[in-house]
Amino acid sequence: MKLSKIERLKLQLRPQEYYKRIESLDPTKITDADRFYLKNFGIYNTKLRPEEFMLRIRIPAGRIQKEQLRFIVALAKSHGASILVTARAQMELHRLKFSEAVAIHKKLLEHDIATFATLTDNIRNIVTDVADGLEGMEVYHIIDEIDRFATDCKLLGMIPRKFNTAIVGVTRSVESYFTNDAFFALARKDGVEGFNLYLGGKNSHFAQDADIFVLPAQVPKMFEAIIKTYQKYGLRQNRTRSRLFHLLEEIGLEEFKNRLKEYYSDWESAGEYLLQKERPWSMKRYEKGVLHRYETRFGEIEVGELERLLDFEAEIRFGIDQNIYLLAQKELGIGKKPREILVCAGEKYCIYSLFDTKQEAWRLPLQRIEKLGVRVGYSGCLKGCGRHIAADIGLVGIRTNLFGEVERGVRFYLGGLYSTGELPARLIFWAVPLRCLRKVIEIVLDEYERSEAEDFESFSKTLLALTPKQLAYHILRRFVGEESELSSLPGEIEDVELKELEQRAFS
Repeated sequence: MKLSKIERLKLQLRPQEYYKRIESLDPTKITDADRFYLKNFGIYNTKLRPEEFMLRIRIPAGRIQKEQLRFIVALAKSHGASILVTARAQMELHRLKFSEAVAIHKKLLEHDIATFATLTDNIRNIVTDVADGLEGMEVYHIIDEIDRFATDCKLLGMIPRKFNTAIVGVTRSVESYFTNDAFFALARKDGVEGFNLYLGGKNSHFAQDADIFVLPAQVPKMFEAIIKTYQKYGLRQNRTRSRLFHLLEEIGLEEFKNRLKEYYSDWESAGEYLLQKERPWSMKRYEKGVLHRYETRFGEIEVGELERLLDFEAEIRFGIDQNIYLLAQKELGIGKKPREILVCAGEKYCIYSLFDTKQEAWRLPLQRIEKLGVRVGYSGCLKGCGRHIAADIGLVGIRTNLFGEVERGVRFYLGGLYSTGELPARLIFWAVPLRCLRKVIEIVLDEYERSEAEDFESFSKTLLALTPKQLAYHILRRFVGEESELSSLPGEIEDVELKELEQRAFS
């Protein structure tokens, strides 16, 4: 079996053995091999931006002590770092020199703040709902135990590819967790609460129902068994086909479960799924206090903002929606109407993004999106970090010459049933120029408002009776000012007719 280049590196030198070399590295001579090893410790760099480094900080369950956060903010301020809040409830410090990234990494370790296993082939930051412990079953102690296993140096960087995990014990959540490799969702069986297990999700596909019920005390053992099975049988020949998803695709879910029994077999069939969808909120009251949502600018936040948040008498939590939450005993007056838009890092921070998605997100019809409670996922490339399939409207950055000169645009997705992992958003347009995107979205929002559906997912269920071609045809007819009704679309639409209409609309 021919291994990928990265797998051959792991055999030559394990990341834990490489660690002692970091401080003696010459930043002007960093190789691709060095870049792989550095990522295991949260230090990121690319040869396209050789002098610029990023440090990703691990925040299990999105919970962090205020003094720890205060220390991070002080370090960011002293080094002039830009700060991002990520879609896995972590922090990233950007615009660092190599020596600064290493020095900050070391200082954070002294304060029990890890940057280990936040990048490359590792068990990434384990996430949950921001209301964990305020209602339902608290899972923070489970995540804390698993996190110690996840960051164990012997395991560091040695699984076939990255592994994302969510464990959720609340009964209602705004978020969807089905894009994780492993998702433990609150469930009940025979009157006992535990978790239903879903496996094989990633940014472009939802996890499958494994038909496994796991008791809370069993979750760490089950998780360890999943990782050991993935470690032993995972695909290592091709980096683009190494996720758990691809292993399940090759051998099937039932065969994976058979192999899982080599390490753990004490489970029952799935119970009743208890997690229900909750509407977006800016402030919510619980017995333990008032949880406030503070919106970042699609993940970007200034040092001064964090300093002001730290002045409140409140516990601080990070959400997987790129926002920050404050749990206080009283109203703090910081909430506003929630905006459910998840935006990837964009080209300012990520070389894979085809343009600045954060800047382009401001050009969307934000007021209507907020008013209607529509969820948007905006990815700058096909890696899908904006979780565009787990959205009402999904966008993926592309470059296209279909309508003239090469220009920036998006692939346009619509209608995900993401709350239950039933159906990812469907691809409607292969290419929509950015100059046309706002109008396309407005047309979709018009249809949603006319439907008077309870929410967009309910509206999406009515769209399932229509094919992507029919939806594209309808939107394009509306775009060029022609009459069209969803209830009376032609059953068959010729490709030639659709392409001609597309040219009229977008050229």
